[in-house]
Amino acid sequence: MMGRKMVMVCFAVATICLWACQSFAERGVSDDKIKLGLILVKTGPVAALGIPSGQGHGDYFQYINDQGGVHGRKIEMIWEDDEFQAPKSVAALKKLIHRDNVLTIITTGGSQQTIANMNSIQEYKIVNVPNALMREFYDPYNPFIFAMGATYEAQFQCIVDYIFNDLKAQNPRIGVVYTKKEYGKIGLEATRERAKKYGVDLVSELVLPTGAVDASSQILTLQQNAVDYVITCDVLPPIISLLKTAEKYNYKPKKWFGFNWATDDMIVKACGAAAENYIGVNYFGAWSDDNPGMKLVKEIAAKYNRDEKSIGLTSLYTYGIGVSMLYVEAFKRAGKNLTPDTLKAAFETFRNFDTGGVLPPLTYTDKSHAPPEVVRFFKADVPNKRLVTCTDWRKPRNL
Repeated sequence: MMGRKMVMVCFAVATICLWACQSFAERGVSDDKIKLGLILVKTGPVAALGIPSGQGHGDYFQYINDQGGVHGRKIEMIWEDDEFQAPKSVAALKKLIHRDNVLTIITTGGSQQTIANMNSIQEYKIVNVPNALMREFYDPYNPFIFAMGATYEAQFQCIVDYIFNDLKAQNPRIGVVYTKKEYGKIGLEATRERAKKYGVDLVSELVLPTGAVDASSQILTLQQNAVDYVITCDVLPPIISLLKTAEKYNYKPKKWFGFNWATDDMIVKACGAAAENYIGVNYFGAWSDDNPGMKLVKEIAAKYNRDEKSIGLTSLYTYGIGVSMLYVEAFKRAGKNLTPDTLKAAFETFRNFDTGGVLPPLTYTDKSHAPPEVVRFFKADVPNKRLVTCTDWRKPRNL
């Protein structure tokens, strides 16, 4: 009797496993279509950061569809707005998987959103490229998360290296202006630790909320503390407020620095001469670059009527196209049998994959999905209202 029951249990388990495998195999892919999800902010205080990136994703997929798609399949992208909130990102993931039946979800949003979805990413084999740049997403190895871009720690380490080695600063008075969001706190800690390795303590550590429209108290404190190098750990809108407020109080440090989410031509267009000493780091191409990848980005923007003014943040539009290039290449490598597992395996064949300058060369294996920890520096070109590349690719120095 027990033997018969055991056989029945094993049969039931095998049936469930077979059903699960079949559902993964059939998810989001038909003879003529690949369905993808995208969870990215569209509304709320930081909507301006999500919209251009989502437009970049959509335009590149449309560009591929206009050429016939991939292996005869057109790409359909379903964009869910999480309003930059973790609970809404979690709900959007469930909808995209269970109701919309997508193959995978390109990104589940920022740091907190991705952390909140970690279990579901594993359960549903969601091959994704997070917008956030946290080491925890790939170390230890996470089979379905493919990190893209230098971590926040690496970016701020490179900024401190630049102050001491490129600018040859002697006893610099460094201040940090940051937001209390995850990336801001990581940036502050990384800057503090890196400065100590050069024998310097931070002069100021000031909070600037992401929704701030005035930064008078922060500027007056920086001015009072005679800070000559300001490193910001916040997104573009509050940094624009910071620079404009500095101009109002005639505060002129030697240099301002920002990380990738605040490295965009918009900062020069919005601030003009107030951005004269601004330098940003980024891991994707600038609109001013004249390489094959950026020529393609601008061609796609023109094809779908996205001029610089309508796109807004051109760097994030570029990022959206770059990440979508990775997915299309993986679709091609996976072949006709496209499933979450074959998509993952296809990503893991990338060896110094070249996007022509849109992103740095990428390598993934079945043991590591770590990003290339490299950035370039971009300085303000005020007369032409843009940021221009001023270094080659570099990574943090060994100290």
